[in-house]
Amino acid sequence: MMDALYHICGLPFGWIMRLIYLLVDNYALAILVFTIITRLILFPISYKQQLSSAKMQRLNPKIEKLRKKYKDDQKKLQEEQMKLYQEEHINPGASCLPMFLQFFILFGILDVVYKPLSYILRVTDDVIASAFEVVQRINPTLAEQGTSLRQELTVLMAHHSDPSAFAGTISDSLSAQMADFYDKFSLFGINLGTTPQWNPEVWNGTTIALFLIPFASGLIQLILTIYTQIMQKKRNPNMPNMGCMNVMLFIMPVFSVVFAFQVPAGVGFYWACSSLFSLIQSIGLYNYFTPSRVEKLVEKENQKLERKYASGKQSFTQRMMGQMQGQTEAEKARAKNIEAAKDMSRSELSKFQNEQIKEARRRMAEKYGDSYTDTGEDTKQP
Repeated sequence: MMDALYHICGLPFGWIMRLIYLLVDNYALAILVFTIITRLILFPISYKQQLSSAKMQRLNPKIEKLRKKYKDDQKKLQEEQMKLYQEEHINPGASCLPMFLQFFILFGILDVVYKPLSYILRVTDDVIASAFEVVQRINPTLAEQGTSLRQELTVLMAHHSDPSAFAGTISDSLSAQMADFYDKFSLFGINLGTTPQWNPEVWNGTTIALFLIPFASGLIQLILTIYTQIMQKKRNPNMPNMGCMNVMLFIMPVFSVVFAFQVPAGVGFYWACSSLFSLIQSIGLYNYFTPSRVEKLVEKENQKLERKYASGKQSFTQRMMGQMQGQTEAEKARAKNIEAAKDMSRSELSKFQNEQIKEARRRMAEKYGDSYTDTGEDTKQP
């Protein structure tokens, strides 16, 4: 299941990475360029997310008043909050998409780094499987690391150690391509297909550099988290303490360090680059979205949205409000019907139920733009 998810996410990124690699002729540099491209692709979404966050900060005093007013009625509080979001044209779920895209890109990058033979050199699955059988024969210890995702990396490493062992299994031209690619799979002599170790057998320049990549990734993410928290508190001094949420924000950098020790160094390198560009982007956006500029942008955007929804088209919050109101009305009607049916005779109850069925049919017809004609025939009850 996870292998299929990795493959689905990695397929489009594999094409992009191959194109970049062919242009720059170095895999580490290709990852750096890929990071820049993905950040540029995500920038419009990040811009909207930051603007939405700034708009939410403007509403915090109003939301706090609602919380105090309806502290004993959570349902009413939700309804009033949705009304406020509707009036201000805010989508409270706007932050979900960037998070989903981040995971999509992460899974894609994992698959691409794990499978350079497939994506970069375009080696077929049959040839890779045959080459891995050679690895199992000549280096069983290395082959044990070759899970379904890591097979291609173990083949690369084994081929680098003993190319002659693969004679007859892979062509001479492919063998030369693999040798050339292995040399370009590195950054300052560090092979990015190697997984960093907590306690390597030998400490040298390469193992130290590999050891530092996960920590660089976690440190940059921690700086990004701290900077974001400081700016949010600065923009909104009355922001409540998020408690567990704040703890999770600081746990994520630690998680990234641990995670980067479980995957090839290329993943940690990508994560560090991505976090660095995110930090630069965040600094730029926070300096751009000053309170005065946010007011102007919100006013301009609200005018545009009001013209858009004047035709009857509903926004996300309007649809949510409609669903909540529909549920409330349905619950009230159900309670009313139960109360009304208590003292009815059997014939009265049958007639009452028929009327309810007809009314439901009429509403359903109106909902889907159909016409409903009451034939006057009662619906038979079993």
